[in-house]
Amino acid sequence: MGLMNTIRKNPIILIVSIGLAMAGFILMDMLSSGGPGGGNDTSLGKVNGERIDMQLFMETENVLYANSGQDVYVRRESLWNYFVDKIIVHEMADDLGLGVGKAELQELQFGQNLSPVIRRNFQNPETMQVDRDQINNVKQAIESNELPPELRRFWAEQEREVIKDRLQVKMANMVLKGMYTPTWQVEMLSKDGAEKREIAYVRIPFDAVPDNEVSFTDEDLKTYLKENESKFKKDVETRSLSYVSIKVMPTAGDSAAIYQQLADLVTPFMETENDTLFVENNFGLMDGTYFPREAFQSEEADTLFKIPAGTVYGPYLEGNQYMLVKVLDSKVIPDSVRSRHILIQAKDPASIAQADATIDSLKNLIETGVASFDSLAANFGQDATRTSGGDLGFTAQGQMVKPFNDLIFYNAEPNKLYKVTTEFGVHLVEVTDRQFIENKVGINIGMIAEAILPSEDTQKRAYQRALEMVSKYRTLDELKAAVSSSEDLVLERTSLVKDTDFNLGVLGKGNTAREIIQWAFTQKSIGAVSPEVYAFDNPQMNYTDRYVVVSLSTILEAGVPSVEDIRLQLESEVRKKLKGEKLTAEIAGSNVDAVAQKYGITVDNATEITFNNSFIPGLGNEPKLIGAVYNLPANATSKPVVGNNGVYLAQVLTVEQNVSLPTPAQLRTQRRSQRAIRTSTAFAEAMRKHADVEDNRANFF
Repeated sequence: MGLMNTIRKNPIILIVSIGLAMAGFILMDMLSSGGPGGGNDTSLGKVNGERIDMQLFMETENVLYANSGQDVYVRRESLWNYFVDKIIVHEMADDLGLGVGKAELQELQFGQNLSPVIRRNFQNPETMQVDRDQINNVKQAIESNELPPELRRFWAEQEREVIKDRLQVKMANMVLKGMYTPTWQVEMLSKDGAEKREIAYVRIPFDAVPDNEVSFTDEDLKTYLKENESKFKKDVETRSLSYVSIKVMPTAGDSAAIYQQLADLVTPFMETENDTLFVENNFGLMDGTYFPREAFQSEEADTLFKIPAGTVYGPYLEGNQYMLVKVLDSKVIPDSVRSRHILIQAKDPASIAQADATIDSLKNLIETGVASFDSLAANFGQDATRTSGGDLGFTAQGQMVKPFNDLIFYNAEPNKLYKVTTEFGVHLVEVTDRQFIENKVGINIGMIAEAILPSEDTQKRAYQRALEMVSKYRTLDELKAAVSSSEDLVLERTSLVKDTDFNLGVLGKGNTAREIIQWAFTQKSIGAVSPEVYAFDNPQMNYTDRYVVVSLSTILEAGVPSVEDIRLQLESEVRKKLKGEKLTAEIAGSNVDAVAQKYGITVDNATEITFNNSFIPGLGNEPKLIGAVYNLPANATSKPVVGNNGVYLAQVLTVEQNVSLPTPAQLRTQRRSQRAIRTSTAFAEAMRKHADVEDNRANFF
């Protein structure tokens, strides 16, 4: 019984148990053939010569992420970083003589100074707070030896993660301790923030200059690349793909068929004697809520508030779906309700049944006059309202959990007793007052909705079109020619990806994206078209919404690419630079209003601008603009500034002393806090950068 109670009190334990059992079969199947990459080498990679075994990696994934809903590629990326960091951290800790003692580890797992790992794994999703009861129950189960072996593996792996995290924090803190903000820097920060400015500015977008008004040569591209080598240099090989996306859109016929499907339900919906059963059988919704007019998007919904109860209206279009609605009732809904309750807390079926019986007894005592609501609330209530006779005060619509809200707003009559069960337990409820201010009418409805989705035939036609393209066009040049003569197809391009990536930007991430990337890195030369048609699903509506034909368009070796490798990107950057220079020359010597009139743009204002903050509200990060107006007096106009998002001209409106400027001591403290935040991330990145990491993940998944 002890173990069963522990598992009941700890949902994470049950999840881990089930997940580990299922994952074991998957793991055995993968490793029996040497992994997806084939062969017998199970080395996923090496860190400073230490091998990361594929089997150990998969076992750890199954332990830490058993039954997790997290994307498999996201979690494997996170787990890979964990393995890499763990090896590096322990090597460094050994060299430095750092460790985590037993008492310290106990505190990190069960004490008041919990590790971020424990806080993450044992966070209550409803309250977003650490579930102390769950942690304590696990602790008791471990101490009493009631935790099954596989669950001990989970805790053991988690413990290793806690130790790694703590060692990493210690080393980052050592780095932080060596940092100091000298007096001269504090004085400089104080000076940079001493004045604040309000400016009026105009932003001319680069598109204001047509592409054909700027020209450049290959030599210009080479010069730009040489001046910006660090911006384009890659540590590993990357590739990009060109692709044609054939979207699967519902046809007029699909829409008409869905409309008719609902139209055929109008008469039986009108005639049914059991609205609830009819709606459920047709996958509709009927939950007792009284909806106000603003809950509906379509203007056609106005009719719902005019027709009598029992009438079916529709089908009509609401957003991207057809609606069929039966009005069951209508009433004026109070704006707020005052109520009181007696709560008997309960979570599982047994305690709910017991609480239900207790509430029945209390209800009988009040109704027979044996006891008052106030006195029973004080003696039996199990929440904070027991001290005020169970009074909850006035609450607005939606402030209470749904069963309680629906009862007091829609179904309860004042001064009568009702019983309702919620996630907190069983309540005895009485409405004591209601306020009607806006007198809004709400309608209780039964609703059947059908999203307008492509039919199976429509999806098949889109797939067949993609299949024909794959069969007919076997090179990138052929694909380009075909698209150029098409009215509805466009050849698009992905950003550069690594062999371990699983995200293709606008196409999305996941299995399909990963399959495309894997194919790309099997190709020896540019221009090949994949023989596969790749399907991407709509994650909200759960249907295939596009078929994609892909071709390898770029292979970039590690290092600085050539002009030809990144010609399109270089042309875009150089074109933007030349447009900025042209616009700068055109507006030199002008004022803000004249530029706004010339280019048909608006004059905007920005306030609270200081030199030590590169962020401008409404504009984002534009440090060059801030630099241009710094030190300018009121009414002065800046020189034209080529920023990140256009060319700017600004006029300083006011210059004021910054009375909210922190003191030197506060500035030093702020600087330290900023460093502490950056150091943790920068330290982890620096560790990986300077380690000798061999990554073979692409051979396995």
